[in-house]
Amino acid sequence: MFTNWCGYREQSPTDIPLAGGGSVTKWSLVLEPEGGLSRPPSISFWAFTHSSPAAHYGACMSRGKKLAAGGLLGGLVVVVALAWFLGLFSSEPEEASVEASLDAIAEESDDDAGSDNEQPEPESITDLTGTWLVEPGEATFVGYRIDEVLSGVDFTAVGRSPAVEGIVEASGTTITSVDITADLTQLASDNGARDGQLKTQALESNTFPDGIFSLTEPIELGSIPPAGETVTVIAIGELTIHGVTNPVEIELEGAAQDDRLVVVGSTSILLADYDIDAPEAPIVASVDEEAIIEFSLLLGR
Repeated sequence: MFTNWCGYREQSPTDIPLAGGGSVTKWSLVLEPEGGLSRPPSISFWAFTHSSPAAHYGACMSRGKKLAAGGLLGGLVVVVALAWFLGLFSSEPEEASVEASLDAIAEESDDDAGSDNEQPEPESITDLTGTWLVEPGEATFVGYRIDEVLSGVDFTAVGRSPAVEGIVEASGTTITSVDITADLTQLASDNGARDGQLKTQALESNTFPDGIFSLTEPIELGSIPPAGETVTVIAIGELTIHGVTNPVEIELEGAAQDDRLVVVGSTSILLADYDIDAPEAPIVASVDEEAIIEFSLLLGR
C-alpha cells in the first residue's frame, strides 16, 4: 500500500472516493485567534491511499489543475491569517509620556462633563504637602517593551497592566516616600497567547504577581512648575520583579494640574539581573536580553 500527503486550504473535512480504487481522507486544522472570527481560516490535509505509486501519481495529477489555483490562494490566505494571528500587523502603543497622560485625563474630563461644556483653565498647585494615592484611569499603567523576532519578523512587544496601587508622601517641594505596586498578572498586549505564557514562564507572574518600586532617597523638586508644565528628576530606589530586588535610578517626568499629579518614567533592565529566562515558543526566534519598564501614574490627594 502506497501512502503520501498533499495539502490544500479548505473549510470543511470531506471524504473523496477515487476512480480505480483508493480513497482520500481530508480534515482541517482551524485557526482560532483570540476574539474569534465569523469564519476562521483553516488548513486541510489529505492522505491519499492507493495500491501503487502510479495510481497515487495519477490521482494527484487529475486533481492538480483544480487544486493548484485554490492551493496558491489558500496558502496566501493562511500566511496572512497567521501573521494577523501572531500580531505581526499590529502597532504597539506609543511610549509613555506626560503629554499623552494629560491628554487622556482631558478626554476623561470631557466625557464626564460632556463635550459641549466649556472646560475651565487648569489650576496650578502651590504646595505638594500630603499623601497622594494612585488613581485608576487611562493615565495609570505599568508595562514593558521588549524586542522580539517572531517567524523572522522583528517587532516590539508592549504589555501594560492598569492594576496599580501606590502611595506618595510629600512635604513642601520634597517627595519623601514612594511605594508603588503593580499586578503583573494583568499585563495585556496585542497577543493573548503571549500574555498567557508570561504567567507561567519568563515573568512567571502567577508565581511572582507583584512589580514593586520603593523610593530610597528623597526627591527635591526645588519648585512646583505651573499647571501643565513638566519637571524632570531622578528617582533613586529599589525595583522588585520576579521576586528579585535591585537598586535602580529612574528618570521621571512630572506635571501638576488641578490638585492632581501625573508622573511618567521608564528604565532599562537586563532580564538576567532579575533571573528572568527569555520566553520559549515554536514561533519565537529570539527575544532581546534587555527590556524597558515604563509607567504612567495619576495621583490625587
